[in-house]
Amino acid sequence: MAKDKKSGKFRFSVDSSLLFQLGEQLVAKPSIALAELVKNAYDADATRVRVTFENVGQPGGIIVVEDNGHGMTFEEMRDSWMRIATTEKRDNPVSRIYCRPLTGAKGIGRFAARRLGNKLTIQSIAAREDGVKESVVAEFNWSEKFLPGEDLVKVPVSYVRQEVTPDTQTGVSLFIGEARDAWTKSEIAALRRDLLSLQSPFPGLIVKSEGTKSAARLPDPGFDIVLDIEGSKELEKLSGGLGKAFLEAAWARLDGKIDKKGEAHYDIDVSATGEQDSLVDDHNDYSGLENARLRVYFFVYSSEYLEGFDFGVREASRKGREEGGVRLYLDGFRVFPYGDPSDDWLRLDEFAVRNVDMAKVIAPPERVMDFARTIPGRPYLSIPRNRQLFGAVAISQTQHSDIEINISRERLIETMTVEQLRQFVQNGLYWMTLKYAAFLAEEKEKRHRERPKRSVPDIIEDVKTTVATQTAIPEDKRQYIIFNLDKAIEQAKEEEEYQISEISMLRILASAGTTISLMNHQLQALVGAVLQTEQDLLRLRLEIPEALYDQYDDITAQVSEWYEMVEQQVSQLRFMLSPDSRQRRKQHALREVVENVTKPMSYYMKKYGVEFKNNVPSALRTPLIYQAELYSVLINIFSNALKAVYGQPTRRVAAEAEKSDSTLFIRMMDTGVGLPVERREISFKPFVTTSLPNPVLGVGTGLGLKVVRDILELYGGTAHFIDVEEPWKTCIEVVLPEGGTEDDN
Repeated sequence: MAKDKKSGKFRFSVDSSLLFQLGEQLVAKPSIALAELVKNAYDADATRVRVTFENVGQPGGIIVVEDNGHGMTFEEMRDSWMRIATTEKRDNPVSRIYCRPLTGAKGIGRFAARRLGNKLTIQSIAAREDGVKESVVAEFNWSEKFLPGEDLVKVPVSYVRQEVTPDTQTGVSLFIGEARDAWTKSEIAALRRDLLSLQSPFPGLIVKSEGTKSAARLPDPGFDIVLDIEGSKELEKLSGGLGKAFLEAAWARLDGKIDKKGEAHYDIDVSATGEQDSLVDDHNDYSGLENARLRVYFFVYSSEYLEGFDFGVREASRKGREEGGVRLYLDGFRVFPYGDPSDDWLRLDEFAVRNVDMAKVIAPPERVMDFARTIPGRPYLSIPRNRQLFGAVAISQTQHSDIEINISRERLIETMTVEQLRQFVQNGLYWMTLKYAAFLAEEKEKRHRERPKRSVPDIIEDVKTTVATQTAIPEDKRQYIIFNLDKAIEQAKEEEEYQISEISMLRILASAGTTISLMNHQLQALVGAVLQTEQDLLRLRLEIPEALYDQYDDITAQVSEWYEMVEQQVSQLRFMLSPDSRQRRKQHALREVVENVTKPMSYYMKKYGVEFKNNVPSALRTPLIYQAELYSVLINIFSNALKAVYGQPTRRVAAEAEKSDSTLFIRMMDTGVGLPVERREISFKPFVTTSLPNPVLGVGTGLGLKVVRDILELYGGTAHFIDVEEPWKTCIEVVLPEGGTEDDN
């Protein structure tokens, strides 16, 4: 057997069906196949490419793609164009004249021609190294010569090369015969839209590296695409150049860019109001996407925003349905299907349909969330749908190494960087959503202010006047009606005065709440500064003379005392302003809440000799209530008790509670000045206060007890003063019945 042993070498062979897989199967959508051929013209430094359709209303038509680029020499066509999966574009990532970032990477896009038709004739006109221009023509009959089972490398391709005159335009022309598809009117319209969006509508948005800019021999004059359709009857009216979208009617424009530190910067320009604003997102890290950019126009399809334009709401809405969306551009060319009508890559339609707050997914910076809290209602419900947006996001394979398009030429390969890119766009759109929600709230308030108002007493007075002139009504009945109308006028005036008082109270509370929210961050910074000062003083102690230790320690102790006092106050704000305190009703351990409410005042109580007892049972829990509302009730009644005992010989305050018949009773008692019985009920009226001036707590606004009762009445409860035995002088009782189920929202 040994004498029969033979050795040698194997070589790969390639079946010609590979071209079928690369062309017809890999590139499934005809418009994407055509787009690949257009991008090849861009890579060849063309300034114009013309796509001509002849008789494509039925199978067998002709598609011609012609460009005015630098073309390919005979050697380039033989060694590069005829080589499958060449690395040429990876080795030379920019074009030779304008240094455009090359859009291809695999060397297979050219086989998109097979997807479009059974025959291909390619003519390339280029200048050789000796300066002579030469034409090279090659023919490919995919259906007859490149058959399954044939060795691809052995299939001959005929070519003709000849010199041409010096004034002959360079470039490449692809003549695709026996078109495989019959293009319907809707398919041509879709192709036109795809080619319209193939290039970024904002050339200044294209991401180019500094090296690319400096290496360019000539400034890039741009790249135009023209689509001509001939001999296809009703399709002919779609012929013509591709123009820009209508953007001047947008409600607002959003621009964004990621800087070299990985921080996102946004600018918004609201056309409707003239407002301009900027935002820096230093909360999220966008490293790996440096220099990525976006531009989005936000449309409101309403006649009041489209006045003065050549189109109305219907036309604008139709354009939004067909062409709206935020599209993704890689090195200046679109990546399909991002931004298509059926593609929701930013989840905008999903969030809108489900009424979900996008902020829970994208983690916006704190400034954006602070702004959201100032807008009434649920501002996130104003999130735009994809059809309301016309926008582009620009990235680059040359700058963003973790960005790569799928081999099918559709979608990016999902990576962490791609998810960061999505978040970058979503954060900007969320900010714009809040701007729009604030605008709507202001417009609503403006209409309310401008609406003519007639008071109820005025309306009743008109009715009274009419009744008085009706002689058909018997006199006794007429007088009876007038008498009751007078009573109604009197009652309506009283109610109106009460409502005015209520509105004034709400305005004051709203202003105070906004101010406190804004102060919260500054107070937290102050806490940190005081703590840092204390630590600095302790470190410096060893560097001062020993004789000054006692004096120095007194100062340090004072700073520590300040820190404790400020920290206690800020902790109270944390409870009141935390998102959970206003978003979910739940049961609370009452004794713990009382401790949290009273603890921030421990410094005050220690300084002024106030004794406080928390006699609430540890196992007692409240009915379902928002945390912020419960804290507001307890803070108001506790601060009133502290004011009452100030300056008194005995300064004691106590809290106790019990539950009876599914109702919680909370009592706050004090040894203060006491409250006359006749003043008890009036104390719950707005702007009525019985508090004496306090050096720390100030003078009451007269709103506290009104707020307490209003909150409790929402739950079917109340608050009132009750009689109390010595040594106590005053006691306010909170009544809170059980009710409802736990709120999981």
